[in-house]
Amino acid sequence: IVEGDLRNMEVDPNSIYAFQRPPSDLNPVAGILNIAEGNLVSHLQLLARNLGIPNASISDGNLQELKKYNGQRVFYAVSNKGTVILKLEKDMNAVEKALFKEEVRNEEMIEVPVEKIRLNQTTILNLTEVEAGSSGVVCGPKAANLGELKKNFPDHVVDGFVIPFGIFRAHLDQNIPGQEQTYWGYLTDIYASARKMKSEGRAARDIEKYQLDQFSKLSKMIIEMPLLEDFTRDLENSFTGILGKPLGQQPVFLRSDTNMEDLASFTGAGLNLTLFNIRERDAVINGIKQVWASPFSERSYRWRQKYLNNPENVYPSIVVIPGVDNDCSGVMITKGVSSGRTDEITIAMSRGVGGAVEGQLAETWAIQKNGGHKLIAPSRELYYNSLNPQGGTKVIGASLDEPIMGQARIAKVNAFSKELISTMESRGIEGPYDVELGFKDDKIWLFQVRPFVENKGALSSEYLQSITPEVDQKKSIRLNSTL
Repeated sequence: IVEGDLRNMEVDPNSIYAFQRPPSDLNPVAGILNIAEGNLVSHLQLLARNLGIPNASISDGNLQELKKYNGQRVFYAVSNKGTVILKLEKDMNAVEKALFKEEVRNEEMIEVPVEKIRLNQTTILNLTEVEAGSSGVVCGPKAANLGELKKNFPDHVVDGFVIPFGIFRAHLDQNIPGQEQTYWGYLTDIYASARKMKSEGRAARDIEKYQLDQFSKLSKMIIEMPLLEDFTRDLENSFTGILGKPLGQQPVFLRSDTNMEDLASFTGAGLNLTLFNIRERDAVINGIKQVWASPFSERSYRWRQKYLNNPENVYPSIVVIPGVDNDCSGVMITKGVSSGRTDEITIAMSRGVGGAVEGQLAETWAIQKNGGHKLIAPSRELYYNSLNPQGGTKVIGASLDEPIMGQARIAKVNAFSKELISTMESRGIEGPYDVELGFKDDKIWLFQVRPFVENKGALSSEYLQSITPEVDQKKSIRLNSTL
């Protein structure tokens, strides 16, 4: 049971945590219960759904009641339709005990393809020069899919550029100042030493601690690393030639984009660093190095270790785009997240920029593709972020007397979702899709598209199916009924 300040909180991956509101940068845990549920499509919710982590909303009364069980071993299960079972270990039935007989969890592991990576692309690419097929070759899927959107929806995607894998690798091939070893050599030595420790029978906890300590040192070295002169000139020319303003005069977002995210079975949503609306020259230059270092953070390491067989082959690219000071923004999933229906889309929107992804209490709708729609949750955020033209953000008080998504916006999102699905499928990119978007003066702006990934093992579990009741979708209840 967690109360109070959650900043820099250490968690046990084998424990179940109950929060007032979980931190948006939570490391993997065995289960989550929370009061302030945020929304269905925040980065944390998508990661938990991806890894099959039980995750449910509770009331404040539930949280108070659970305090007397703090530290005890419990059985916890959450079905896709919302059935929650939480009981003491001694109260488990025979079926539930049988679920834990296997000591090794049979979890599908992913091999990230690295044979197609092109590290000889050592100059910046215009966003118009990348497309879906560039993913895993010169850049990550975020840049590749945004380039695909730019090609197919040019009026709905801002101009921007991509710092490819090859530039990152060229910098890590430099010698560490005062040493004979390169940054890349330091990175590969971490994994070689970890493999040696494992072969010697060292405890997994000791190996993990060694790696995390070494990654922390590597991250600091990358942040202090000098930039190559050719890259600095290329960066200055790209700001002037593509974004139309010199470096230091155009606020931009720096979005990390590795080859180890948005895979067929692993989303990686929000794991690595995005820097919001930074403008000053030094802030941009230092920010690039911070983004390069972010895949080696403890949180990024822990999440990707769950699924990836070859996490040492991580290559970050960076998407550099100016922001749009949206009236509202959020996430659209081209299927029913709660219902599982394929003829439905789910959209969560908050006022201002950066909506929904950080767990905001977003206005959430289920929209049927035939035109019907229903409200799942209203927005309850009292403040929102707006972009400052000089860089950074400002906080503005929200008025809650009007919905964010009126009829016109719902119709536009519905029509756009059909066009998006048709376009992406024609390019061989399978859905459903997770789309970050916003509205500015009722125009849709697109910022990201990725596969919407769920844990197939959890969805197909016989036990979870057995605790899921049949739901009568046509049942109606009068508003004056007593429940």
